[in-house]
Amino acid sequence: MVANFAINAKDVTEYQGIMRQQPSNPNPLERQRAIADKATATLTDHLTYRLRQLGFTVAAAEHGNAVGENELLIDGRFSRVDEGNPLRRWVVGFGAGAAQMNTRVRAFYGSNGRKVLEFITQAESGKMPGAVATLPAGAAASASVGIGIAASNAVAKGMQEDLTSAEQMALASAEQAVRFLSEFFARQGWIEASQVRKARTVMR
Repeated sequence: MVANFAINAKDVTEYQGIMRQQPSNPNPLERQRAIADKATATLTDHLTYRLRQLGFTVAAAEHGNAVGENELLIDGRFSRVDEGNPLRRWVVGFGAGAAQMNTRVRAFYGSNGRKVLEFITQAESGKMPGAVATLPAGAAASASVGIGIAASNAVAKGMQEDLTSAEQMALASAEQAVRFLSEFFARQGWIEASQVRKARTVMR
């Protein structure tokens, strides 16, 4: 199962460009929540789509759902969503002011909910996204594993050109998460080695 990634609107920073249009919604917290909702939906939808491409049966799930003996629960949270500040980037440089998104992803296996994998993803404008493990992988493999996704309308958005910067970074984050997960899945014998798409390692 994959739960919708948690996100706190206070961890969202809106785009701060000088050419920014006057927001139609005057409430900054509501605007931050809207950005958070889009980021969560985009990441979860693309994660769903890509896991299905790996051959898993993907079922909808809700937070708190019981995990079966041969099921994997994947959840996570956004630790940072920053749409960027071009002026600060121009004045300060050295990566300051870039749009950034960080997530922490965890995987739990079986009915006892044993954590078997934990990693972070990082996406930043102008740089390739990547992922790095924060917990060694040590799951007991099963002959089969079921994955459910907490998303109702999972679609691939990779070819759309009208995505916000937060949505684009969410797509990149989801892609790196799936790549990292594919390496783990292959080690457990759940997918073929040919299905693995190696994640780019980032510095912590």
